[in-house]
Amino acid sequence: MVIGLILLSAALLAIDSRLRSALIAYASFTGATLLLAFPNEPSWTQLAFFIALATVKLVVGPAALILLVRRYNVPEDLAPSINLAWRLLLVVGTLLAAHEIRQMSAFSNVAAAGVVFYAIFTSMLIVLLHRNLLAHVIGLLMLGSAITLAGAVFSPGLPGAIEIADTFDAVIATVVALSLARALIAFNPNLDVRSMRELRG
Repeated sequence: MVIGLILLSAALLAIDSRLRSALIAYASFTGATLLLAFPNEPSWTQLAFFIALATVKLVVGPAALILLVRRYNVPEDLAPSINLAWRLLLVVGTLLAAHEIRQMSAFSNVAAAGVVFYAIFTSMLIVLLHRNLLAHVIGLLMLGSAITLAGAVFSPGLPGAIEIADTFDAVIATVVALSLARALIAFNPNLDVRSMRELRG
């Protein structure tokens, strides 16, 4: 059931074009990945690290996005670059690609390897398929969750501290992206990737 939730929420994140439903799907995806990554018989230190990671992923990131939208009246449309049919087709293609990777001999003994690659590919799709900067931030947040899932699947014995180290870069990138998005949106709430392409030095 947890794997199914990861697959469904990842697909919705890539397909949907509304911020609120994207945040719900992100919370579902991240909650499921954290559930799989929860260490067996954790020490107090591991538990503290895990709670800190869950707080950053499930509370701090989404709350910052919501505050950004409310303060600057940012449109909640994530501005997809292509129509719904093509987005659906790309998600199905991503699922097939992850399934093929799962069949490789290197990953044949890892039960959820396909899910990990699907989560990573889908987080990249979110950035590629949407022009709104908020979608790019959500994609970075999701990538951090996918990395946590990868640690839980490929190295289930890793201490919680190491799993947090694996996601550190993604969290820092998200903070930087939020700061950049805040500055750009303060300049123009409707700013998207198309506007940035028109910039001239």
